[in-house]
Amino acid sequence: MTLHLLLAEDDPQLREVLLEALTIEGFEVVACSNAEDALDKAAEQPFDLALFDVVMGGMTGIDALSQLRRLQPNIGVIVTTAFATVNLAVDAMKKGADEFLTKPFNLEALSVTLKRVHAEHGPKATIDESEHDSIFSALSNPIRRSVVKQLKIHRKLKFMDLCRVVGIEDHTKFNFHLRQLVNSGLVAKEDGRVYSLTSQGLQIYSTLLQ
Repeated sequence: MTLHLLLAEDDPQLREVLLEALTIEGFEVVACSNAEDALDKAAEQPFDLALFDVVMGGMTGIDALSQLRRLQPNIGVIVTTAFATVNLAVDAMKKGADEFLTKPFNLEALSVTLKRVHAEHGPKATIDESEHDSIFSALSNPIRRSVVKQLKIHRKLKFMDLCRVVGIEDHTKFNFHLRQLVNSGLVAKEDGRVYSLTSQGLQIYSTLLQ
């Protein structure tokens, strides 16, 4: 499936790099040099994703977010900036950004982030009946529900950090709960004992745990 992406970036060199790299990754990109032009494009055709720089001539990427959301409520939005602050990130999220990336960013990681944001906004797939029991069993425990919620908030966490945010000191007990979530297909375990939600885990969170 080709994802349609709206790019607003005023640096011509970076805009060209992003256009080329994301096209190679399979995205269909419409590239603009400012937020105003990007909003005009959003009024003309649907997009799956938007990648907006914060600092541009004219309207900032963040100021454009509320208008973009009105034009296309279900679009996935990633904001980028070379001048990141906590306040800026919070403001971007409040105005509708799904993700906030600091320049310079890895192009491969950007592609993965864009696809993840799209998966979070995409239509909810139906869960196969045979999977219901293992999923509901996995979520029957409050510790496991807490793990899913924390991974939704933090995206990825190492084992010890996950223990800390969930508030469990017994590592053996906690490891058992994580195995249940991995076996049910809700959580993925990566190298270095790093955990994140699978696409099914994201779906379950949005339909059952919000």
